[in-house]
Amino acid sequence: MKKSIIFLALFMAIVFAFTACSGGKQPAQESDQETTTPPAESEEPAGDDEEEPAAEVPDASDLEPYEIVYYMYSTKASDQDKVIEEAINEIIQPKFNATIDFVMISGGDWNEKAKVALNSGEKIDIFWTPEWMGYMDNITAGVLLPLNDPDGPWGDLISTYAPQTKEDLGDFIEANIVDGYLYGVATNKELCVPGGLIWNETLTEKYNIDVTKVMTVEDLEPILYEFKNTEEYAQGIYPLLTTGGWSAFDPFIQGFMADMSSITMYIGEPGARDGVPVNQWTEDHPMAGRNRREIMAKWNKDGLMHPDSHLSSFSNIDYLNNGAFLVSTDFVLKGGQVKAKELMAQSGNPELRLVEHQTSASVNVTTHAGGSMLGIPITSEDPPRAMMYINEMHQNEELLNIMAWGIEGVHYDLNDDGFVIPKPANGWSDSHGGMWTLGNQFKQKLSANEDPQKYEQMLALTAEAWAHESLGFRFKRDNVAAEFTSIGAVTSEWERSLNCGVRVDEYDTFLKALEEAGIDKVLEEARSQYAAWKAEKYGS
Repeated sequence: MKKSIIFLALFMAIVFAFTACSGGKQPAQESDQETTTPPAESEEPAGDDEEEPAAEVPDASDLEPYEIVYYMYSTKASDQDKVIEEAINEIIQPKFNATIDFVMISGGDWNEKAKVALNSGEKIDIFWTPEWMGYMDNITAGVLLPLNDPDGPWGDLISTYAPQTKEDLGDFIEANIVDGYLYGVATNKELCVPGGLIWNETLTEKYNIDVTKVMTVEDLEPILYEFKNTEEYAQGIYPLLTTGGWSAFDPFIQGFMADMSSITMYIGEPGARDGVPVNQWTEDHPMAGRNRREIMAKWNKDGLMHPDSHLSSFSNIDYLNNGAFLVSTDFVLKGGQVKAKELMAQSGNPELRLVEHQTSASVNVTTHAGGSMLGIPITSEDPPRAMMYINEMHQNEELLNIMAWGIEGVHYDLNDDGFVIPKPANGWSDSHGGMWTLGNQFKQKLSANEDPQKYEQMLALTAEAWAHESLGFRFKRDNVAAEFTSIGAVTSEWERSLNCGVRVDEYDTFLKALEEAGIDKVLEEARSQYAAWKAEKYGS
């Protein structure tokens, strides 16, 4: 009798696990397609200490056909999306009876098209939602599903349908949790993105510049002035390529508050727990506030940078691709020579030679942990199938490389060493949002123009980096939404100009505008939220 009871309990547990991820169907949201059924609630048999069997991805034959709608960040429209979809469908249909539909939207149109569709209730299964483009807004608006909620209608999606991906992402998971819940699956890529300088190697060799010795503004400034005596300067090439970037010398962390550069925190030291949010515009640090902008005003006045650098029409990437500069402060790095090699590969200029050198601390911050994430909207009619697809992007190299490069022989070729040679204007890898937006970057094939040790260098940088005390903190703007918007309007008018040394003589006018917009109120709210978050994370 006792054996029969135990057998019955185990049998029911297995049935429950199978039903939770496949089995029965339900007609959710008036769709003509049947979906993967949410896990049912159940009580554990009294006195049964054995763990329930882990849920498994159901057999495709047990699932009705389902189309996964994926809103994909892109640089431009593609005429190859249907070709790619067809190739991917051949992989995922036998696995979980789904097909994919990419809705490709450029960054410039993202808010107008993608965000509007998300907020209007359109059926979307996978949605790109990075930290710096509305992650917190989407969470606050309630349009994304929690992906790790065992008590939610679909259960703990990531643990059930992407357990290895969850394990692989490690610190990315913890850093992207908000109030106990995860709403986005990060791209597995570099976690640390430090500041530094990108140099034109052709010119550094010509003028015997040792880039490893240029660590500060004081090191860089005489080199910029000496360049004014060169033939390149006489031909109209300015030494400093900038649109106001300052990561090489910035005492602050990057992206402390999404969509708000005015309030930030100092980098500090490893293990420090005494930091507080500050208004970067009023800090009296030699490399911050008014002091920083006065340095740029001097360099601008003395002709060390293009006079149009402060204009939105000025494209730093065009000058970089043409090699028309000596050094740039506009780019963050990825370890070794990864960023320099990437920029060279993307330039289309076979004569461009770049070298990078890190000048800032290797520190992990929230904005890079969530730099590229995929969420599952509440309008998805089959969240398990969406998570299954996200998992394939991290675990299935064949599918991932089709998403990254396209189809071999059609969109790219492989050289004798197995590196990718993209076909010119192939319509796919030059159209999607970039390798860093797709699944597990460490499983993507490398192009022939990239450093063969790229991934090792990225991992080495992450291994040496330390976590900033604010890693995982996210500001909630609800209490100061009006002020937040007003500050954004002020900085959009002033920030690039001031960062390029223009209108610095009007700095007090700018500070007054920030004050009237409510910067002090937002700073007070940021400090209050951060203190509460820090007390919960580290203890009082």
